[in-house]
Amino acid sequence: MTRALLVVAAAVCAGLALDVRTIRAETMTLSGTISDSLCGASHKAMAEKQGSKISDRDCVIACLNYSTENSPRLVVVEKAGKVYQIANQKFPGLIRRAGEPLKITGDVVGTTVTITSVESAR
Repeated sequence: MTRALLVVAAAVCAGLALDVRTIRAETMTLSGTISDSLCGASHKAMAEKQGSKISDRDCVIACLNYSTENSPRLVVVEKAGKVYQIANQKFPGLIRRAGEPLKITGDVVGTTVTITSVESAR
C-alpha cells in the first residue's frame, strides 16, 4: 500500500513538474512607435476631442499626465498594430521619442517588453 502511494505521489509530482513551465523572454526587435495605453495605436479620437491637431508626442504627454487610479502607461505599437506593454517605463528617452518610427529591442514575454535599446528607424 505504501509503495502504491509513493508511485502515485511520484506520478503526480512528475505531472506537476511538466505543467510548471519557466517562462523565458525572447529577445526581439520591434518596429513601431511609443504611444500610451489610453490611445494605443491611434491618437485620432483624442485630436478630435480636443478640436485641434495635436502631435502624437504631445498626445502621449497629455495622456500620461492623467492622474487616475488606472493612469495610462507607455506602450509600444508595432507597425502591424500589435500593442506591447512596457515593463521598464522609465527607460531613458521614451517620451521624448514618442510618435517617431523606432526600432525597439527588448526581452518579450507575451505582450510585455522590457526594453534594452531604442534607435531611430529612419
